Amino acid sequence: MKKYFLLGLLLPLFLACSEPTRLDGFDSTKWKQDKKGCQNQRSQMIADFEGVRRDLYGRPEADIKDILGKPDAEQLMRRGQRVFIYYLEPGAHCSERNKLSEANRAEVRFNALSKVSEITYLRPI
Repeated sequence: MKKYFLLGLLLPLFLACSEPTRLDGFDSTKWKQDKKGCQNQRSQMIADFEGVRRDLYGRPEADIKDILGKPDAEQLMRRGQRVFIYYLEPGAHCSERNKLSEANRAEVRFNALSKVSEITYLRPI
């Protein structure tokens, strides 16, 4: 009985210490360092992003945050859907913190189960 109790205490710690999700061919660290795309690094990574875009479909929100980082902006939609916005280039949002700008961006839409259902761009690439 003591073994099961100890296992019950250690299992959540083991699961919480797992490594963040990564995708081959995509530099998540570089993407995350370019907050809101204001340093113009994400614009140079568009081909890399496009290469892994299809691999993001069906992934849970936690995986997306591991791969792309905290979203630059978020929109709540009807029926429990949400959209994470990641700017791909500098724009007015770099100087005006709480405003959406017309700079090109990737929009990652989640369904009610918090899984990626669609990824679009403000302006096609």
